[in-house]
Amino acid sequence: MSGTKIFNTARHLTKDTQGGSAIMIAFAIPVVIGALGIALDTGMWYLNKRQMQQMADTASLGAVRTLASGGSVTTAKQVAMNDAVRNGYVASEGSSLTVNSPPTSGAYAGDPNAVEVVVSRRLPLFFSAYFLSGSQTVSARSVSYQSSVLGKNLEVSMMLDVSSSMGGNSEIRGTTKLEAMQDAAKSLVDIVVQPAQTPFTSRVAIVPYSSAVNVGSTYFKPVTNKTLSGSWSSVVERAGSSAFTDDAPASNKWLGSFKTKKSSALGAYSSTVKNYSSNVPSSSLMSPLSTDKTALKATISAFTASGTTAGHIGVAWTWYTLSPKWSNVFTGGKTPNAYDSNSTLKVVVLLSDFDMNSYYESANGNSSVQTQQLCTNMKAAGITIYTVAYGLDTSNSTAVNLWKGCSSSVDTRFSTTTVDGLKAAFKTIAQVALGGVSTVTPVLVE
Repeated sequence: MSGTKIFNTARHLTKDTQGGSAIMIAFAIPVVIGALGIALDTGMWYLNKRQMQQMADTASLGAVRTLASGGSVTTAKQVAMNDAVRNGYVASEGSSLTVNSPPTSGAYAGDPNAVEVVVSRRLPLFFSAYFLSGSQTVSARSVSYQSSVLGKNLEVSMMLDVSSSMGGNSEIRGTTKLEAMQDAAKSLVDIVVQPAQTPFTSRVAIVPYSSAVNVGSTYFKPVTNKTLSGSWSSVVERAGSSAFTDDAPASNKWLGSFKTKKSSALGAYSSTVKNYSSNVPSSSLMSPLSTDKTALKATISAFTASGTTAGHIGVAWTWYTLSPKWSNVFTGGKTPNAYDSNSTLKVVVLLSDFDMNSYYESANGNSSVQTQQLCTNMKAAGITIYTVAYGLDTSNSTAVNLWKGCSSSVDTRFSTTTVDGLKAAFKTIAQVALGGVSTVTPVLVE
């Protein structure tokens, strides 16, 4: 073949594009199919994501409604699971549903009024399996919160037993009765004290007691008219016509000093009280009404167990912390509101085994008699009283009658021998009290 023919043949081949088009199409088809496959798989993932988000939202709302109505965390978790199942959740390998109360992450982490639900599912790859390996995990997270809108003020004062018996073990290994009570009291603080304190307030006061009530150096002289002697800042009941009232401390209405009065202690353990060589209780301080959750819980954490049971003194101080007559002692943000049920709900929580055994003013009657009289007068002043019997001896008729007699009604008394029962009682009281002054609405927040 001559050179001219070879050249012409080569030029003809370079101009023939039919085979090139086929090759380009052959290369393009897998790319197009792959893109379509990924698009279809992505659409499937998106639809599953929406379904799972609905599962999570419904589950978290159902759980928080359960908590708001007084249900336990265990019950709330079961409700969350049931709601998720009704919305298509199927428990299987590669699928999971986690319920955290309180949440473990996000803005509401640690908040007992919130519930976090996380749903995840491992989805297979269909068309895109030609390009990707393994599977795709899709998840959804939801947090619901008990949003409260206060319609009036709330004041709650807790009488908390820190006597020696509370240092004993509960039925849960490694947990003392004192520790169980501390956890229960902290949960009440978390529920009652709301983030918004305007136009209405929700405040908590703390009154630990054993052989006396330790009012601290700030309040000792204003309530006893005596100069503080070392660290002896505990007080006992007062005598005379003011004994069973909420009258402010004044001439003939002063509280007795524990250091002075312990030598005349009465009751089953009078000799024990007379022999105390230091302040009792020592580190368990009374705290007036406050909206500071951190400070309130720090006060509770500092409790130690010591002393006998002079419950009437604790009862009296729960009343004092809620009485507007004490505005010259508890000032500023600690001042109790006026007695007016239309604007303020006043609640007292009395925690005890109701076996009162120490007192100081014989003319007032023993501790049980004084406790009952104070409860009667408090209720007459418009204060709602909840009684929580922890380890009540049902064969002790005096204790049983006191537990019943001090409560405002059969609905405001609780009795338990377990840690879980104690925590549930305080949580229920907090929720009912908050519900009495507000509208609680479960809302999705995350």
